[in-house]
Amino acid sequence: MTSAALKVDPHDTLYITDAELIRRMGVPEKIARSRIRLLDDKKEPGWPQKSKLWGDRRYWPAVKAYLDRQNGLKIEVSQPMRNQ
Repeated sequence: MTSAALKVDPHDTLYITDAELIRRMGVPEKIARSRIRLLDDKKEPGWPQKSKLWGDRRYWPAVKAYLDRQNGLKIEVSQPMRNQ
């Protein structure tokens, strides 16, 4: 396998560092770091904590879901269609 085959698009990663989180959010680093620290310290419900298992990274889909909820986006799980 070549090194080119091992390259992963950073947007495809599931577990991200805080630096990657800040980059994806597009918020100035100083502001983002203070808010992330506040959310971590308060153990904010729904805010994903870093996972020791995955190298002190956060699960990006959970971070995005938290941010979506905080910004009023409601995501509903679709129900399977039933035969009528």
